[in-house]
Amino acid sequence: MNSLSRCAVLIGFCGMAAIVSCVAGCGSGAGSASANGNGDGTEAKPRVKGTYAFWPLAPDEPRIQFIRALKGSEDLAPSKTSGLDSLVFGKQKADEAEVEKPYGVALHAGKVYLCDMRGASLAVFDIARKQMRLLGTTGPNRLTHPVAVAVAPDGMIYVADNERGGIIVFDSQERFSQVIGSEKFKPVGVAVSGDRLLTTDLASQSVIIFDRRTGKEIRRVGKVGDGDGEFRVPLGIAIDKQGNFYVTDMMRCRVQKFSAEGSFLGGFGTMGDSAGKFARPKHLSVDAEGIIYVVDAAFQNVQMFDDQFRLLMAFGAVGNFPGSMDLPAGIAVAEDAGAWVSGEIHPGFAARRVVAVTNQFGDRKVSLYAMGGLAKGYTTAELSKAATEVSAGVGIEEEILKIQQALPPNADASAAAIAPASKKAGPGQPAAAPAPVSPR
Repeated sequence: MNSLSRCAVLIGFCGMAAIVSCVAGCGSGAGSASANGNGDGTEAKPRVKGTYAFWPLAPDEPRIQFIRALKGSEDLAPSKTSGLDSLVFGKQKADEAEVEKPYGVALHAGKVYLCDMRGASLAVFDIARKQMRLLGTTGPNRLTHPVAVAVAPDGMIYVADNERGGIIVFDSQERFSQVIGSEKFKPVGVAVSGDRLLTTDLASQSVIIFDRRTGKEIRRVGKVGDGDGEFRVPLGIAIDKQGNFYVTDMMRCRVQKFSAEGSFLGGFGTMGDSAGKFARPKHLSVDAEGIIYVVDAAFQNVQMFDDQFRLLMAFGAVGNFPGSMDLPAGIAVAEDAGAWVSGEIHPGFAARRVVAVTNQFGDRKVSLYAMGGLAKGYTTAELSKAATEVSAGVGIEEEILKIQQALPPNADASAAAIAPASKKAGPGQPAAAPAPVSPR
């Protein structure tokens, strides 16, 4: 069992009622270290400035910290205009590139790759270089409706475009390489494992596996149905370090696990409005410890499960505070936290990995979170001093109705899926988790 599971199996991890009540702030940097020691020979801890968003709420140990949100080039390198230029030439609007409606996301080598459905492009946020680039915007192989992206260890980029009916491939230098697909293909999810490219296909309601080098189809897994290994709208797909793959079935509100060869291994989840269940599951990701992260657009949060499918905790919520979510869809996890979190983590929080979550509405097009725990020598009480408590914003009928009323007519109808007919435990509130099908 991984370290997070040992600390907190099921509701006992954080008291689910407290989890999505959240603690929120704006990760504004750790501040400067004190010049003097403590007078007892120990080194003084850095002075903390600003506030931070943590999940779960104290007194439980924080496991998630919100880092920052991105929507366009100005978030990486704000444009600067001198006072003299403004006087001579007048105020000019910055030539800013912004993501319009994001969906799938990937993390690789300090870069955030973001599918922009409305902008018909793949946005690349290069954190180290402080640049934002757009791929697939011109030429005969331009993107039309990108919905998912995966980046291989060698830097090859695979973009699922369900309108074009193919996987558009770019090389490690971000140049077009090839198109992978098959007849009547409608890919909505994509993942890479070695030389294999795994895709979820809405047209056949199955997982199609290709050789990512040659583009040749290897096999198909699943079919339309309600049994084990069958699907009703397979969407997100992710792979663990053993090569097993996981698929979210949006209509059945279920996650299923398969071996690398495609044998059904187990599954969990049912439709509901309580913790451990799903209302509109979208994409998912699996980290190196086997923790499964599932985005739910209706709950407006991410639920985390261990490798035995037991609920650990949730983070994110509807609201207007750092780390809140607004119709989330995509998720990605990266193990090399240092590439994304420099200077933005509370000194008492030890970040092990980074989680990116996309939001289809609002200014937080993609939010970055750190997953970890207390740094050596720190206590939960110390971190709580730099945290600002906010209302839950999840599982509250009034909040859901506000979102529902604000959605344009052609928007994703996710919010409508959780207007509860009766007073039940809301998502993130104490409730019995559904009995999972144990993995083999």
